[in-house]
Amino acid sequence: MSQKDVELAGKIARLISHFPEEWQEYQDWLRDIISSQSVLEKHHPTWQTTLIFRWRLFYFVIYVAGVIFFNQLLKKLKSFFWERGSWKAGIFSQRYAIVTQPILLDRYRYILQRTATLLAVAELTLGGIAAVTGILLAFYYRPTALGAYESLTMIVNEVAYGTLILSLHNIARNALIVLALIQIVVMFLGRQFLPSWLTGWISGIFLTLTAIGLSWSAIVLTWEQTGFWRFKLELSIVASIPLVGSALRDILSGGGGISSITLQHMYTLHSYVLAIAAILLSIIHLTALIFQEQNWKPEGTRFSFAKLCSESPSHEDSASI
Repeated sequence: MSQKDVELAGKIARLISHFPEEWQEYQDWLRDIISSQSVLEKHHPTWQTTLIFRWRLFYFVIYVAGVIFFNQLLKKLKSFFWERGSWKAGIFSQRYAIVTQPILLDRYRYILQRTATLLAVAELTLGGIAAVTGILLAFYYRPTALGAYESLTMIVNEVAYGTLILSLHNIARNALIVLALIQIVVMFLGRQFLPSWLTGWISGIFLTLTAIGLSWSAIVLTWEQTGFWRFKLELSIVASIPLVGSALRDILSGGGGISSITLQHMYTLHSYVLAIAAILLSIIHLTALIFQEQNWKPEGTRFSFAKLCSESPSHEDSASI
């Protein structure tokens, strides 16, 4: 281990030691990172060992800093309400115990997992907006070489609220990509790549790829010069894939050059295959995160279909009413 790495680890340890509770909880993690340096040196070059070691330190600092920040925030809030009077403090203490009970397991991870669930809700909402506006655009759009550009021009200039609908469709499509990428990072930081989050993790990755595919398949649908030449360039990149490149290019373009058949193929891929896949993946992804989030709740507050059925009125009670 280089002298710089030793000094860096020492500075991090001294900084976190100012917070005794967090230092007591996470000091073993820091020791494991430092002790793993010797193992890395046996299997990796020096530059790669240094890179891995510093990345682990960086992740450790980000993780612990989030925990410290949230703990300090809770302490400030509790002291603030405590100073407002004993009866208010009593109410706050009860709410504090109820609300933070699932968070006490690991506050930082809970926040990230909760954020991932909220992002999944936003993704499903954006997918719904893109689907609805896409259906409205499909009433007027013509996927042909002669009609694509003219139909879009008509939508913008002649159809009522056509510009708004087209703008909403494009914004929802691009925002879905941004949120999907952000959620992948959030799920990674929240350790949602573990086996217990397998369904949510895999569906999130495929949702991100599907959102990118939706944007890519819409390149040529406007039938403008920029989209035309960009799509032609990307078709040549697809054709360079070993073994299947030429066949895949012919499937996308319809064989030969870019023509009305290409527009019809990309329109079908965009409007039916990828759009339906994005909606289904959004639903699966959100459902997986919601059900997994139940594990953070106390036993009495978890959602259960059996409990829901047992609480429903029986047929005899309904008849008597």
